[in-house]
Amino acid sequence: MENELIVNVYKFMGNDLLSGRTSDDGSPSAESLRKHVLDNWDKYERISILLDNVTQMTRPFQDEAFAKLLEGHSLDEFNQKIHFPDAKENTVKELNTAFKIRQKIIQSKKEREGEKGDQLGL
Repeated sequence: MENELIVNVYKFMGNDLLSGRTSDDGSPSAESLRKHVLDNWDKYERISILLDNVTQMTRPFQDEAFAKLLEGHSLDEFNQKIHFPDAKENTVKELNTAFKIRQKIIQSKKEREGEKGDQLGL
């Protein structure tokens, strides 16, 4: 396993205003950024996400690119693997909010699936 992958979000996206979840024309999107991180998850001990030169990230972008990583990894695993070394305080707060919302969505989904299992007698 290699030591560290550095993902420069500005260079990856080719834009400083990051919005939306997906791209219809095949250009980089929040979804493709998340997939890039996931493709490299087991190859690196640490993944550093650089946000230098990013002017704005919308909540849907933050959710799709970063918070959805919690669907396959615990918060502890995420915190051990993913680092935002140059994130400004406001960005950290926004990301934390996106993570909390995604965790509620994940918990809600688990509870609904549990209720379905109960209804089916599983």
